[in-house]
Amino acid sequence: MTPIQQQATHASPPQAHYNSQTKNNVALGLIGGTFVGIMAFTTPFVAMQLRSALPYMATPRRKVEKALKFASLRLASHEKSNGRSMRTQQNATSMGKGNTLNFVDLGSGDGTTILAAASLGWNATGLELNPTLWFISSMRRLFLPRTVRSKSQLVMGDMFENPIARERLRSADCVMIFGVKSLMPNIADLVQRECRPGCLLMSYRFRVPLLMSEHNTCARKIDSNANDRKKSSANAAAGVVNASLIYDEEEMHIYELDGFDGRGDDKLER
Repeated sequence: MTPIQQQATHASPPQAHYNSQTKNNVALGLIGGTFVGIMAFTTPFVAMQLRSALPYMATPRRKVEKALKFASLRLASHEKSNGRSMRTQQNATSMGKGNTLNFVDLGSGDGTTILAAASLGWNATGLELNPTLWFISSMRRLFLPRTVRSKSQLVMGDMFENPIARERLRSADCVMIFGVKSLMPNIADLVQRECRPGCLLMSYRFRVPLLMSEHNTCARKIDSNANDRKKSSANAAAGVVNASLIYDEEEMHIYELDGFDGRGDDKLER
């Protein structure tokens, strides 16, 4: 064996040890980085859930789409009764340029409801306070067709303080809410103050407390004087909504805010 070969042989063990140590350091770095990344990504979600009265609850897309199709046909029937052009069932969510129905989700979570509404042709806006859920929904939106992206907007912020929420609610045809008891006074006040009469409210699992008895199917009138407005404010403070239940299937509920006349024909029997 030549001197050079002997030198290479003696150098191999340290080199092998160095390579092995480098691989271990890289592996530990990847594991540590992954752990830190997961903690950084999930900590805001956990922290928000611990201090928020609004829980994260995944809403099945199939149930959302079924309810939205009902909502679009419901709104179309009112247009027909009011003497305006009615959309066909195949194009029930679109009335042409500038006349698309507007959908707002107060607490849009992972974006399932907003993206489902946009895919059906609604102009959909979601408000989400949790940055982790907002990020997840925004990433999901990026990989969807351009037509869905153009009809959907995901806003991170407090639904009770964000000016975009108030702006969208004033033109909303349908609003998704969570009827959590502790938040209902604020939600009831928000929707009854900002939404126009006839707007539809959707709620999954949670039932919204209504102004009148569930067995009373009498038509109700819009508040028109100062005393009625005071009563409406008191009802909102109690978390009660002046609306009618018109859809109740598979834990999905749709309510209609007072404002349309002659609504009793197709109201659910309760």
